[in-house]
Amino acid sequence: MLIQYTKKYSKYIVGQLFFASIWVISQLLIPRFMVEIVDSGIMMKDMNAIVYRGLLMLLATVLNIVSLLISLYFLTKATAGISRDLRSDLFEKIIDWSKETRTGFSDSTLITRTVNDVKQVSTFLDLSLRKIFTLTITVIGSLVLSFSLDVQLASVILIIIPLILLLGLFLTSKALPQYARIRLSIDRINQMFRENISGIRVIRAFNKADYEIREFEKATKEASEASIASESTMMLLSPLILLLTNILILIILYLSGMRAQAGAIKLGVLIGLIEYATISLTNIQQFASIITIIPRSKVSIDRIAEVLSREEVLKRKEGVFESCEEGIRFQEVDFYYPSSRIAALKEIHFYLRKGQTKAIIGSTGSGKSTILKLLLRDYDAYRGKICLNGMSITCLSREEINQAITFIPQSAFLFSGSIRENIQTGKKDATDEEIWQVLNMVQMGDFFRESPDGLDTHIAQNAVNFSGGQKQRISIARGLIRESDFYIFDDCFSALDYATEKKIREAIQEKLADRGVLVVAQRVASVRGADEILVLENGSIVDRGTHEELKVSSEVYKEILASQSKSREGGLK
Repeated sequence: MLIQYTKKYSKYIVGQLFFASIWVISQLLIPRFMVEIVDSGIMMKDMNAIVYRGLLMLLATVLNIVSLLISLYFLTKATAGISRDLRSDLFEKIIDWSKETRTGFSDSTLITRTVNDVKQVSTFLDLSLRKIFTLTITVIGSLVLSFSLDVQLASVILIIIPLILLLGLFLTSKALPQYARIRLSIDRINQMFRENISGIRVIRAFNKADYEIREFEKATKEASEASIASESTMMLLSPLILLLTNILILIILYLSGMRAQAGAIKLGVLIGLIEYATISLTNIQQFASIITIIPRSKVSIDRIAEVLSREEVLKRKEGVFESCEEGIRFQEVDFYYPSSRIAALKEIHFYLRKGQTKAIIGSTGSGKSTILKLLLRDYDAYRGKICLNGMSITCLSREEINQAITFIPQSAFLFSGSIRENIQTGKKDATDEEIWQVLNMVQMGDFFRESPDGLDTHIAQNAVNFSGGQKQRISIARGLIRESDFYIFDDCFSALDYATEKKIREAIQEKLADRGVLVVAQRVASVRGADEILVLENGSIVDRGTHEELKVSSEVYKEILASQSKSREGGLK
């Protein structure tokens, strides 16, 4: 997966590796020049050699700084670009999923994977190119230069390094399961945090704050324990490497001391060997301190790849027009939710033409929202067929379905920004005149005219500066400004009083007289003006007809009508 994303930035990565190599080489040459200054200059009392080697050391230092800055520039371009592409692809993938495809992925885990896991991968790429690569070639270069100075003493360094690497691999393999546990714990924390913030009123109303605090503490404790278990394992690596480094220096000093007595080693060579040994093991120690990014990144990469590899379950099928009729047709549709053996819908059959208004009414859980999910193709029917303008919706793309159908949901979601920007979500080139027209239709025109900012009135995050009824009316206005063949109102009048709802319904009926309208509601007042009302009960259409017909012939409809009449009378009393 990473190789696919790095190909686009290969020139930056190659540039970074090239200048990082120059940075390492220039850094390793400095001890070598120091060896020559000691042996050829100081010991031989040759001032020219000291000045010449000193100038070379200065030149190597300047080259070291310049190459470092250039390599960091290329590194930033590559890592930032890859992170941007990953997040963009994740967002595009997730936003196009149907609800059936999203099964198994909670909102919290998708947020964590798009934000935290991508950040973890970015850190891995940064450390791989900037640290792991440079540390590796630094250790190799130090060994090569050590052997060029003294083969016997350099062999001691070569023996210690594999021991340290084996130790690092062992500890890393032990820590890997804990890092996977950390990511799952973070998902859980994000989920609980989002639920508690969204449901803060419910929590306070039922005095559940103490319970939620205890549950949140359990989740954070799980993450804490996993972090402690993983870090305590990896933290053993640094002190062990430091111990081996000091042992190595003592061995070099002991062996070189014996050889110095025999005059078999020069002072500069000894200083150079100790310097290269220190560089080698210091770099390995740094390597050990950042090697923990590998298991953490492995978990994050797997989680990102799981999302990117998930294919849309409801793929578009090839098909031809089955009829010339323009409308929405459900033909003997049955539906079961995934992993459920109980039918959510049974033998649903109806036809909505342009210029008609149909309504679906039923109690909670009767299957009203499920019909809309099938129509918008969040799921596919188990049996039967759903056609849109003579074409099976399985043969239409999501864009084609959304172009033909305007869906106005019950839960009114508004974007942060101005009223104008929110209404233009429905029609991006809508003029102010068109916006005022739909606002007048939903009885919100006067409200915004009295506002000092008018159409520039700001909507806060989650629209907390508007009431539930105001949000629903703005949501309806955003849908009405769209041009489509059919309009679906999913119980979007539930927060409105009867008088306001009546005015809005009359305005909608006038504007959409030549369009197909499907109203889904629980209130009789919302559906009584429909050309045909479908009464839904336990996933089946038990009765159908006009309001006048159903209030005489349908027992279920009469029960709904009676219960709501009593509720209204009780409210008036």
